[in-house]
Amino acid sequence: MFNEDSIALTGDTEDFKVLHQDYKFAEVAQLFPDVNFIYIPKKAEHNLRKYVYKELLKTINTDIDIAVEKCLLLLSNLASTIYVEEQHLEENRWKRLSSKLLNKQIGGNNTYKKIIEVLKKGTSKGTMLEVIEDDIRGVQCRRYRLPDSYFKTGLTEYFIKDVGIIQNRNRMYYEQLNEALENPICNNLIRIYPKVELPSSEDLLTIGKQLVKQGYTTKKGKILTIRNKHKNDYWADSENRSFVEDNIKAFEYLTNRGFMIPSAGGERSGGRIVDSFTLMPAWIREQITIDGKKLVESDYRALHPNIAMKLYGGSQSFLTHESVAEKADIDLQKVKISHLSFFNMEWDDMRKSPLFDYYSKHEADMLSRIYYDKKDNGYKITSKKMFTVEVEIMTDVIKYLNSIGIYVLYVYDALLCENNDKVEVVEAMNRIVLEYNVKTYTKD
Repeated sequence: MFNEDSIALTGDTEDFKVLHQDYKFAEVAQLFPDVNFIYIPKKAEHNLRKYVYKELLKTINTDIDIAVEKCLLLLSNLASTIYVEEQHLEENRWKRLSSKLLNKQIGGNNTYKKIIEVLKKGTSKGTMLEVIEDDIRGVQCRRYRLPDSYFKTGLTEYFIKDVGIIQNRNRMYYEQLNEALENPICNNLIRIYPKVELPSSEDLLTIGKQLVKQGYTTKKGKILTIRNKHKNDYWADSENRSFVEDNIKAFEYLTNRGFMIPSAGGERSGGRIVDSFTLMPAWIREQITIDGKKLVESDYRALHPNIAMKLYGGSQSFLTHESVAEKADIDLQKVKISHLSFFNMEWDDMRKSPLFDYYSKHEADMLSRIYYDKKDNGYKITSKKMFTVEVEIMTDVIKYLNSIGIYVLYVYDALLCENNDKVEVVEAMNRIVLEYNVKTYTKD
């Protein structure tokens, strides 16, 4: 079962899960340049206007139209949950929303609480919002999700009309843009966005069908599949499949109204940057062009295992997935997939991993240090530390490249650039990672 705290971002649509668990990322709230535009669940507006008691709506605002729009605005925060893969695991549909975010969006003195109560009550046909209470570090917080009746119907476009709501969103837009401009990675992304050329949905469907015939699998080992309007239960192994049509819908969601403002995550994610391209399915991202030419990708070999070596005093240098697979006699693809989450897991889950015997045999002291760090500081501490080092490395790489006039797309530990810039990008990545005493190099 997927552990929501073992986040290993890969650039496939399952990366939407991070938006639902990290408060900082939740504040992204899909703020497109067209700030009066939002995605809402189909039927939500109709049901609010026709079936919710007017007396309830007036507890939000005496103007029914404004009350309805504020309800729709809150629901729009859950639009991204439509695109979370592994939807067979119900917990992945839940999303955290901070009170700070909701107050910023909706305005008023905790008006969002009245909206939540109205949506929870819903109509005679059922609730419009499900809520559970959590206790994180002694602080009460909530997680939200759309009930099946709204989750399964999909999304529709809605344009906000209330001037007050639009002003709030404008204010949030420029606050977020200002933060992005001050972050080296985000600033770099904003500089390259105008040059990016996107494929059409029709072209992507054709390409997706070709990849399916070729047996394409995602970095997490999911089989790319044409849905052909079938529901998930059509496949006995649907949890091991990634659907072309769903991927294209996610792409459209991320790009149709402009790109997300790139945003740095909170402490838990080490400041990793999220934007429309990190969340985009990898096979779709590969179709991006500049001046009609596809971008080329450079990424590190087994970056996180080598960061773990640095942080926890491991004995090996320049570890690769291939070397682990050979020494442990484990399938290479299984090693790659397991490495995505191994160091992020709780200790008991690490012990169940196919990699545990390898590290017990070859890096017993390192594993011991990881065990005590997780015991003393919580199991998330390992991934938090590794993400922080990763972001520091990539920040310095990007700052150097920008200083020589090269701008790149960022995908965590990988960079996409124009082919003419490939040599400089690889040189910078290989040089700077060693300056951090992380013994690895790019795959090129």
